[in-house]
Amino acid sequence: MIRYFDRFPDLKTLKGVSLLEDTIAVFRYSDLRVGGRVRTELRNPHKFNFFIIAYKLSGEACMKVDMVDYQMQRDKNYMMRIAPGQIVSMEEVSEDFDCYVLLMSNSFIESLLVYMGQDISIKGVMTDAVKEHEDKEKRTMEYIITAVRNIIDDDSNPFRRKVLEHLLMVVFYGSQQARSVMMEDKKPRSSAEVLTMKFLQEVKEHFRQERQLNFYSERLCITPRYLSRVVKETTGSSAAEWIERYVVLEARALLKSTNMTIQQVSDVLNFPSQTFFGKYFKRRVGISPKEYRREG
Repeated sequence: MIRYFDRFPDLKTLKGVSLLEDTIAVFRYSDLRVGGRVRTELRNPHKFNFFIIAYKLSGEACMKVDMVDYQMQRDKNYMMRIAPGQIVSMEEVSEDFDCYVLLMSNSFIESLLVYMGQDISIKGVMTDAVKEHEDKEKRTMEYIITAVRNIIDDDSNPFRRKVLEHLLMVVFYGSQQARSVMMEDKKPRSSAEVLTMKFLQEVKEHFRQERQLNFYSERLCITPRYLSRVVKETTGSSAAEWIERYVVLEARALLKSTNMTIQQVSDVLNFPSQTFFGKYFKRRVGISPKEYRREG
């Protein structure tokens, strides 16, 4: 079951949470523990309508973002960035795992964009969900998190939101700089990797409207057969399988996390009819959309 949060969860019930309305919040992952264990539903897939930035304090964990697995090792520092609409689950979490979590609403991010203009791409900053970072970056984030908490908790300051907007621009500008450096170090080694990256980006942008391989091969100016072979060699899965994964994942998310009817889900994913969508879904998931929605 994929849980969907279009608003911040009820954070006021948790200890140690600093919250400014439904705009920005900061807390520790350990605050979500019940009886010393992380609540079970956190291991299930979630879909959020707000931004999440977190940095690991201790322990190790394996998390999945959309269809990509990320392993956070015990002796290394990691930054996590989750954008609205991404599907997230904590697959494995050690008992001593902890991290600071910063939640930011869409309206708050829009305010940052007004200030930053064309200087930075929020979409680009949030592309890589989990990245390893150096000790100095961890110290910077610790300072920023502490400052955010102090500003939120200062009820006497009528300009708290404005102060937070300017403070958190540091995070996005810093992330953009780190991203530029890392992209230089991680340039694809072959034309096959370049093509595969372009293909997956095209799929991510167009899978709701286009499921035919011809559409993507034409956009990339190659034959469908060549595209499928290159993607298979690079990733282990064919191009058609990647398209199917995106479609099925989105269908499952919409069925479980929204009140949309099955017909509406079918329409959003550009199927010719609800019947066609039902057959497509059942052939790949094993049960009908109605049965899938009814499952606990």
